Amino acid sequence: MDPESPLIHTKHVFRAAILLLAVIGSLLLGRSLFVPDTWGEFGWYRGAAVAEHRARPVRHLGDESCAMCHDAEFAEHAAGVHAAVRCELCHGPLVLHANLEDGEKIADMPVRRSRELCELCHRKLDARPASFPQIDVREHLTEQGADLTPDACFDCHDPHSPY
Repeated sequence: MDPESPLIHTKHVFRAAILLLAVIGSLLLGRSLFVPDTWGEFGWYRGAAVAEHRARPVRHLGDESCAMCHDAEFAEHAAGVHAAVRCELCHGPLVLHANLEDGEKIADMPVRRSRELCELCHRKLDARPASFPQIDVREHLTEQGADLTPDACFDCHDPHSPY
C-alpha cells in the first residue's frame, strides 16, 4: 500500500473492531453459561429461589405454637412489654424442642440466658429512638450494685415481663 494513502492505518481499526467483537462475544457466551435461566423472572434475583425456599422444612411456627403447651408463659409474655418479641427469637426454632407432626417433646427448649441477648435490643446506641428502652449495661449494673456476669440481666428481670 502506498505510504501516502489515507487508508494505511485502516488495518488498526479492523483489528480493534475484531477485538471488540471477540470481547462482546465472550461476554455473551459467559452470560449464557453462568447466569441462571430464571434470573430476573421476578426482579433482580433468581426466580427459582422462591420455589427452593418453599421446599425447605418449616422451622419457626410462631408464638401460637408455644401457647399450646405453655399457656401460662404465653399469657405472661403477651401481657408484658416484650409481647412483640417472638418466642423463637430468644428460645430458638421450635423444631429443636417439639415434633411438629404430633406435638411431642423432643428435647428441652434451648434458652439463651445471656446478657448479650438482652443487649441486642437494649444496648444504648445513638441510632435507636430515644423512646426505646436502652441502657448502658456497665453503668446500670453499677447503679444497682450488681456484678457484670453473663446472666446479670436475669438476676433482676424476668425476660417474659421485665418490669
